[in-house]
Amino acid sequence: METSVATRSNLQIIQEGFADFAEGNIRGIIDLCADDVAWGGYKIPGVDLSGYFYGKEGVEDFFNRLSSEIDMTEFEPKEFIAQGDVVVVLGHEAGKVKVTGKTYEQDWCGVFRLKNGKVQSCFQFSDTYEFAKAFS
Repeated sequence: METSVATRSNLQIIQEGFADFAEGNIRGIIDLCADDVAWGGYKIPGVDLSGYFYGKEGVEDFFNRLSSEIDMTEFEPKEFIAQGDVVVVLGHEAGKVKVTGKTYEQDWCGVFRLKNGKVQSCFQFSDTYEFAKAFS
């Protein structure tokens, strides 16, 4: 039996987004977002896919930059923690920056805030030093 959108928990919504990412279904992720979503993390000088992206178009831009700039070699959400309208995801990733050929590996934490079944914001805490080294 399929769970309707109205009865899905915030945890299920975020888990669906990660499943969409694993399948390369970026449109699915965008559809989980509110029209005015704020998506991002800390700005890293010289890294175009860092900082904030706004609206569904911004989320699409982020994922386009991600795929054009990084060959992801490992991406694993390891733990999902939900409380009310907040879902925190702890994970690990590794990749190769296409333009420099340098690799990176890091643990990360994504904080998702939801309202009425839609992602209002996503902030990713990551190792900005490792990212900056890989892009330089």
